[in-house]
Amino acid sequence: MSDKSVEEGMTDDGTLAATFRRVVDKFSGGIVITDVSKSILYVNDATTKITGYSREELLGKTPAIFQSGQTHPDVHAELREAISKGEAWSGEVINARKDGVIYRESKLIAAIRDDSGKVQYYYAIGENPARREQHEQEIAHLLNFDLLTGLPNRDSFLESLAISMEAANQRRHELGILHVDLDEFSKVVTLLGSENADCVLVEAGKRIKEKLRSVDLIARVGRDDFAILLPGLERNAIEFSKEMAEKILETMQVPFECGEKNASLTASVGIACYILGSNNSGYDLLRNAISATMLAKLEGGNTHYIHEASSLAGNSELRELWQAIERGEMCLHYQPQVNLSSGEIIGLEALIRWVHPIRELVYPGTFIPLIENSHHIVIMGEWVLNEACRQMRAWLDAGLPPVKVAINFAARHFRMPKLASTIAEALQAQKLEPQFLEIEITENVMMQRIPESLETLMQLKQLGVRISLDDFGTGFSSMSYLSRFPIDVVKIDQSFVRDITTNPVNAAIAQATIAMSHKLGVTVLAEGVETEEQMQYLRRNDCDEMQGYFFSRPCEVEEITRMLEKGAQMDFRDRFTDEKRDYVLLVDDETSILSSLRRILRREGYNILTAESAMEGFDLLAKFPVQVIVSDQRMPEMNGIEFLSKVKSMHPKTVRMVLSGYSDISAVTDAINKGAVYRFLNKPWNDELLKGEIRGALRYWRELYAKEPEV
Repeated sequence: MSDKSVEEGMTDDGTLAATFRRVVDKFSGGIVITDVSKSILYVNDATTKITGYSREELLGKTPAIFQSGQTHPDVHAELREAISKGEAWSGEVINARKDGVIYRESKLIAAIRDDSGKVQYYYAIGENPARREQHEQEIAHLLNFDLLTGLPNRDSFLESLAISMEAANQRRHELGILHVDLDEFSKVVTLLGSENADCVLVEAGKRIKEKLRSVDLIARVGRDDFAILLPGLERNAIEFSKEMAEKILETMQVPFECGEKNASLTASVGIACYILGSNNSGYDLLRNAISATMLAKLEGGNTHYIHEASSLAGNSELRELWQAIERGEMCLHYQPQVNLSSGEIIGLEALIRWVHPIRELVYPGTFIPLIENSHHIVIMGEWVLNEACRQMRAWLDAGLPPVKVAINFAARHFRMPKLASTIAEALQAQKLEPQFLEIEITENVMMQRIPESLETLMQLKQLGVRISLDDFGTGFSSMSYLSRFPIDVVKIDQSFVRDITTNPVNAAIAQATIAMSHKLGVTVLAEGVETEEQMQYLRRNDCDEMQGYFFSRPCEVEEITRMLEKGAQMDFRDRFTDEKRDYVLLVDDETSILSSLRRILRREGYNILTAESAMEGFDLLAKFPVQVIVSDQRMPEMNGIEFLSKVKSMHPKTVRMVLSGYSDISAVTDAINKGAVYRFLNKPWNDELLKGEIRGALRYWRELYAKEPEV
């Protein structure tokens, strides 16, 4: 049958065969068809590219020509068993190219039968795992970037804004948000057409970006509007944001050239600023900037408008604070730090509080920014040092064992040439061993005036005190510098711990921090641990210590004393009922399905966990040493593929399977590409086959991980 017949829409068998041939030849994965005796009858072009063999070299041979000898025998046994039962088999094999280069390939192998059920042919469809990773990267890019302009999208912008706000709090900086809306853009669309109007949007984004600093961020957050983040502003954020807005308004007034037509544009810019001490979220800030843009438009556009911003209190409040220091209204609370192996309290962090006669307990986030850049912060820091040392001596005199106490110093302290001698005098006054005092320093402080910071830290180490790096991951420290500083403890910032059981990025940052610190011989402490799931995830990933509300809030001296007297600790005994048995997690939003699966597997001797949503599944994965996961595909909020994609990153030592009533080839491909799925199982299932698949998954898990030590 000629190609012309196909183009004319003929539908006889010959045309279908020709169409099939064209489709499979364009398929990116390898396709091999054999006869009953396993002799190769057909290979597509991708197979020859992947293996290095020509089509002539493969025809008449058997698929054994691809074998490297490195695929586990159990895999071949499972393949033969599945084919003998008339079932399709899917899994991963390790093959070899003609030149001997080893490569991995995900395979789907099945038989083609005639009407009587007799096998006529076998086919194998392969997919390159590297291409799967490429698809995952492409998907991640699509989720975070605007397709037209290539700029970050709204969700990505809000995520970056939240991170910058955390950093602003730590470094005592301000930041600005600009919202830029092109005036009457609908007229541009009418004048130029949609395609040329899109070109204007792309050019507008480029022009704005050219006016920004390298640390600033621009995102496309709507049809014709952009958001701009101006982080790390050490001077007046409002004034700097106004200057930037004026530059943007000026560049927008230059005509846009689109083919033979030009378009003149103006813009309206809304400004909102984050000032230390305000309670705004990132969403609030962007909303405030958009509201300011609307006011600018009401004034006719081509202007900027500033949202009414909160600011720090004036001199009267600063005077009140200083008087509070003189009146002795300051006190220290202490938050326990716990060893994640023994559960024992191994240290305390001293945290300052203001006991106001009217407002009662005032937290440091309210008053520290008032004095951060003044000499008052030095006086307050010395008071904290002396009060903590006095309390340490009181505990020793009461017969309690020595306990390490950590105190925080601001940047101004590290610019004091006599800091080491000041600390030495405080320790000598109370006759304390220096190793029980820990000085906390933030990344930002450490990276300012690096030679001076290094010299000060070396003096402290010679004194014998411990050094901890606070809020790790939120600053800009270089790993080469970090290895040079005499750090004893790295503290993972609570912003990474907060969603460590559900956010693959923050989980990866925590894992990398732990691994890197241990390589340098540094202890790792996680801050802000509030749930058992967070604690267990950190413990399972070799984090050394933790502090947070899960064990204890910051407490008054009397409560801490009672804890130390009775030896309060976390008890890890019997936390898991039977860790020697295999753990299987079943995830499905239908209770009846979970009940049925439990019934089928109850005699298999597993610890069976069930979750009715992906979020419940994350909690269970953090708490229990799960080996195999069977997840439904069609679930609300987050489907099985999305769930397992995150699990792959956060809990790589799991074997993941999808159970779905939708078994078309696109679903299979989607599961492989996105979810790193070990098996794709169909609903309704065969009970014995399902049990066999789970047993096989556990064998696969043991082959890969059983020899590695478990926490």
